[in-house]
Amino acid sequence: MADAIITDVVQDVSRNLTASNVMVEKFDIYEDDGTTREHISSRMKYHQCKADSREGGLDKPQVDGYVERKWSLSGGDDLKELVSTVVESTNVKAIYVSRDCRPYTYDVIEQLLQGLYTNYTIMSAVFCIFSLWNTMIDAMDKFVVMLCHNIGLKHFIFDLPSTIEGRKFHSGFGNALRMNHTLEHLQLYFPSNSVELDLEELVQPLFVDENGHQANSTLTTLCVMGLSAMSSVGATFARMLQKFFSIKHLDLTISLTSESDVQTLIRSLVENHSIETLDLFGCDGVKGSVFPTIIDVLLVNFTLKNIILCHTPLRREGKHLAIKQQVRRNGMYKVLHLKELEMAKPTFARVIFCSSPYDGMS
Repeated sequence: MADAIITDVVQDVSRNLTASNVMVEKFDIYEDDGTTREHISSRMKYHQCKADSREGGLDKPQVDGYVERKWSLSGGDDLKELVSTVVESTNVKAIYVSRDCRPYTYDVIEQLLQGLYTNYTIMSAVFCIFSLWNTMIDAMDKFVVMLCHNIGLKHFIFDLPSTIEGRKFHSGFGNALRMNHTLEHLQLYFPSNSVELDLEELVQPLFVDENGHQANSTLTTLCVMGLSAMSSVGATFARMLQKFFSIKHLDLTISLTSESDVQTLIRSLVENHSIETLDLFGCDGVKGSVFPTIIDVLLVNFTLKNIILCHTPLRREGKHLAIKQQVRRNGMYKVLHLKELEMAKPTFARVIFCSSPYDGMS
């Protein structure tokens, strides 16, 4: 009877995944307190569309409202069948895999990564892996290969809160950025300090060379978090910031412990005109002489819109308020400067017809 219920669940989910009038905003595979060791949960947030037929016009989908449903599945072939449907579907926009991973879930992750090689409709993927024992470095290599081949992802998060046996060095994400030209947001989070990333290799594709060429110009948000055990993190990113690249949001949460390293990073912003948000959440190196350094940089950098200093020594001292005030002044100066610029006189106008039979024409 249980197998029949599981089969019904797979068929039910598959119908939604393949229906022409359903858009799946997010599909989750996860474990919660209500699941047994033999089962895993899946959840889907979606909305149904209805045709808006008008004479002379095309059918347009209208959102009825989001629906969230949850199912419990076994970790066997039924889950693999469901995952196969997910990666082959053209109406899934995001996937999320979370919680403690067992051997069968490792197979599912590989299946998802293989599917993401060619899937161009899934735009966001989040993998939060709590444990894969000593196979994690091998798994990271597979994530890198997927990013090299993927042609649709814009948002990718890989969290590894578990501890790997020993300290492992890993490179390859830079090569992925060199080959991937759709990714806009990349987040790598290793709070256990078990993984030492090759940061030089990671940022190299983001450099603008002497010929003005940049191997990757699509990435606008880079989050490299939890690298507090690594040295010279700030210096590495400082060299990147001095190369006038395309990153607008840089997140180094819990990654900078040295005051001098933070200073090096901040000073690199003097001539940078791309970074809008710098997140230094939980960085113990944000202290002492870093405060006047930030103020000095803000006097010449009007691109930076936000510096996040939560859970840092400067925040605890209340000095973030002066920094926030200076950022606000910069914004006001920029607006006033734009108002003073001379505007060109319009030379033509465009009229768009909105009613049938000429709707959409100009």
